[in-house]
Amino acid sequence: MLRNFLALMVFVLLGANAAVADETMERIKSGGKITVATEAAFKPFEYVEDGKIVGFGSDLLTEVVKDLGVDVEQLDLPFQGILAGLAAGQYDMVATSVAINPERVKTYAFSRPFGAISNVIVVPADDDKVESTADLNGLLVGSQLGSSTEAVARQIDDELKAAGGAGFSDLRLYQTFPDTAFALRSGQVDAIVIGSVSAGEFMAASPDTFKVATKYGDPVYLSWVVRPEAKELLSRVNATITRLADSGKLYELQEKWIGIRSDSPANGYLPEGAIQSQ
Repeated sequence: MLRNFLALMVFVLLGANAAVADETMERIKSGGKITVATEAAFKPFEYVEDGKIVGFGSDLLTEVVKDLGVDVEQLDLPFQGILAGLAAGQYDMVATSVAINPERVKTYAFSRPFGAISNVIVVPADDDKVESTADLNGLLVGSQLGSSTEAVARQIDDELKAAGGAGFSDLRLYQTFPDTAFALRSGQVDAIVIGSVSAGEFMAASPDTFKVATKYGDPVYLSWVVRPEAKELLSRVNATITRLADSGKLYELQEKWIGIRSDSPANGYLPEGAIQSQ
């Protein structure tokens, strides 16, 4: 009797979870509309221009909505409360660039990444002497004062010296990332350590002037977010991103808006303990 009762309870719970899992997508289908939240303040991914939300994320959202076959209501909201609003059911999805991290994956479900932010080493486009961080030994390197990439640059320098190298000949620090680009263009430094988004902006603004020589450290993947029970919606969003990745259009959009391509792994991007993996 006890075994039968437990089996019945498992069946009921699984059925209840399946019903919850279908609720978000069923509401979207029946209403013919998906409601998404975006913080339009992260250029070039999503930002406001001439009163409209534009950017990489806007183009991606157009593709997702087209595949869903519904209309979209897009809310422009501050990032600070955007995930809490999703959990409270105020909208169906967060369609803004959210970094996947070990804490967030315990509560929310993340789409296949559509881009990544990495620490990159940028050199002049015609410079072939830097292919890895080891090639920075003896070179003048620049970064932004007080930025996360200053810490990264110092870490690279320490690692070069620990490996028996000379390390940088000097680390020169500038007030802004555009200042570092000017320093590289004018020959004040041999290379700069910056984030890939900033690198993309420089490369888009000055074609054939800069190039990414190499990357350092693990990338931070960017994704869209749904409630864990919205499994069908998550699957549909992932299908669109996969379609775009397989066709190459995803990377064309990256180059169009960000100025640089980045990875979009189909697997292995979730940290241990992710709720959607359970």
